[in-house]
Amino acid sequence: MSSPQLQIPAVRLPHPYLTAYTLHPAAAPLSYRLVLSTSQPADATLPPQLLHNESLSFTLPATTQGAPSADSDNTPYARARRSLHSIIFWTAETTPTVGQLWLLTYVLFTSYHAQETIRITLSGPNSASLRKAALAAFLALPHPFPTTPVIPYPDTSWSTDELLLSRSTFWQGAGSPFGPRAAWVTDPSTLLPTAPQVVEYTFTTKFPSTRVYVRHPMRPCKPAPGSTVYSRWIPHLNEVFTMVAVDWRDAAHLDAFHTWQNDPHVSAGWNQSGPVEEHRKYLQDNEEDPHILSVLGSFDGELFGYFEVYWGAEDHLGAYYRFEDWDRGRHSLVGNRRLRGAHRVRAWWSGLMHYCFLDDSRTQRLVGEPRESNSVVAQYDRDHGFWHEGTVDLPHKRAHLAIVTRERFFKLAALHWGDESGIEGERVKKVEAKL
Repeated sequence: MSSPQLQIPAVRLPHPYLTAYTLHPAAAPLSYRLVLSTSQPADATLPPQLLHNESLSFTLPATTQGAPSADSDNTPYARARRSLHSIIFWTAETTPTVGQLWLLTYVLFTSYHAQETIRITLSGPNSASLRKAALAAFLALPHPFPTTPVIPYPDTSWSTDELLLSRSTFWQGAGSPFGPRAAWVTDPSTLLPTAPQVVEYTFTTKFPSTRVYVRHPMRPCKPAPGSTVYSRWIPHLNEVFTMVAVDWRDAAHLDAFHTWQNDPHVSAGWNQSGPVEEHRKYLQDNEEDPHILSVLGSFDGELFGYFEVYWGAEDHLGAYYRFEDWDRGRHSLVGNRRLRGAHRVRAWWSGLMHYCFLDDSRTQRLVGEPRESNSVVAQYDRDHGFWHEGTVDLPHKRAHLAIVTRERFFKLAALHWGDESGIEGERVKKVEAKL
């Protein structure tokens, strides 16, 4: 492998910190350590706890010789043995924190985004305590034991001390150093006091205007208008994608929505063109509706799109399919012509889905109703794991009923795409077979 350092991307924390980190060669061959970037963005601040540890290093993940063949063995043990392996080591007497291991994991899965799991060996003073803490946080998983079809394996390199870093659990928020919610939704302005996720049912009715009457769980309080609800650094853009709860009182928010809805490209799909008074009322109604959250998306602070996140049971779509209590759906538009393009859609499309799953861990499915004639939207949905469940005839359109499960979304790792090169120089191409 030639010049791996040149292929290592920078890593930035989500909002509100936006701290940048870089990798420097460590003393051991083919090993690196994570340090604060000497060139921080103007809006970056240090996180409340120290996430980099200059005594903490890792070896470049590598294959293990003699691992069971994929052609003959697909047991959990065999799949783990085929994972790349990295040694994480430190020399200082102070044991690294779970937060520092989380940041290193962020680097690994940003760089090796094709890997479902990465095997690690912790090596340093008091490594047993870090192992225990990482397992408790689900940041690491136990290495599976050998099982059938072949026992024992001729693999003498296996150690029961090895752990697995899981790409799926990481992107679901395991080991977050910023509190109980996943790192990408931890803006302090949106955090509520920690409470058990209790379930209490209520009814929503729009009678007599429409004969809709549905029983569903009571929904958590929505984020405050103007608060940041999601933030993630996008490696292939080197920009931060952010979503902010719409505040119709904010002139910039209202102006963006009003301008975009009167763009012929947008109004052809949304049918919401009109005067600013109508758009103010539309956003105000959404704010007062507990089943829908209106958000604006930006790249590096420049607004580009409007999204609506809704609970499926109370939405009009809920009358057309067998909804589950915590189903979530979304609508979207891009109004800023400068920030259009497939390379950006892949970032915000997956980010919007990521937020829907992270916002409430009880959400197991996302649903959608793209217009049957809109093949572009249908393809983006398929690329992110949705399948076509059927056809629904809504009053204003014939649509596909699209569904994706939590497990499927995170298994596919739809946050990364084929034009992104990681530390290994690999170019990962999503193909229909994988989906």
